[in-house]
Amino acid sequence: MQQTASQQGLIDPPSCQQIGDDAGVLQKVTEPGTDLSLWRRPVEASIVQEIQNLSASDLQNIRQATSRFSFDTDVSGLLREQGLDPMAFQSLRADMLRLISIFSTVSEGRELQFRLLTTDSDDCRRFHLDRVYLRLLCTYQGPGTEWLTDAQVDREALVRCRPNSEVMRFGEASRFETFWVGILRGDPKNISSGQVHRSPPIADSGRIRVLFSIDC
Repeated sequence: MQQTASQQGLIDPPSCQQIGDDAGVLQKVTEPGTDLSLWRRPVEASIVQEIQNLSASDLQNIRQATSRFSFDTDVSGLLREQGLDPMAFQSLRADMLRLISIFSTVSEGRELQFRLLTTDSDDCRRFHLDRVYLRLLCTYQGPGTEWLTDAQVDREALVRCRPNSEVMRFGEASRFETFWVGILRGDPKNISSGQVHRSPPIADSGRIRVLFSIDC
C-alpha cells in the first residue's frame, strides 16, 4: 500500500490534508486550511465484478449536471447512451449515489456536475489545481490520482506552468489507492491555492482506469 505523507517523513502544514478510514473524514474538507480530505476505504468485490469487462472506449469523457435527487436517473441515462445496461451496474450506481449524497453536504448548495470515465490514456499529466470549488475523485479501477503535500509544491513554478520536475520540490507524489475517495479543494479564483494533483500516467501501459468525479 502507498505510504501516506507522514509515513514518508514529509512535514505538512497543520490540517493541510485530512486522512482517515471512515467516511466522516470527507466532511473535514470544509475546515480552514484543509486542501484534501481522503477516505481510505476497502475495495468492494461486487463493483469490481461489474466493471472488470469495461473497455477504455465504453465511457467517454462527458461531464453532466446532476443533483443528489436526480443522479441515479442521470447516470442510468448516460450508461444507456453508451450502449450499457444500467441494471448491470447496480452496485456501482449505489456507491456513486452514496458519494454524491456525501458530496452534496459539503457543496454549500452549489450546482453539481459528474463525470464517469473509462480510459487507457493520460488525462492530465501535469501537476495542477482544478478551477472548481471542490472536486471528489474515486478511481474504481486502475491507478489513482497522485497528489503533493503543500511542503512539496513550488507554487511559483506552478503558476509559471513549469515542468513537474520543478513544481515538485522533493520526494515522490502520494497516490490514492483503488476505491479511495478524496475531496480536493480547487482554485476557482486562480490564486494558486488548493490541492495540487495530477492524473497518473498510464498511456501504453495496457491498464484501464474507471474514474468517477463530482465538481461543484
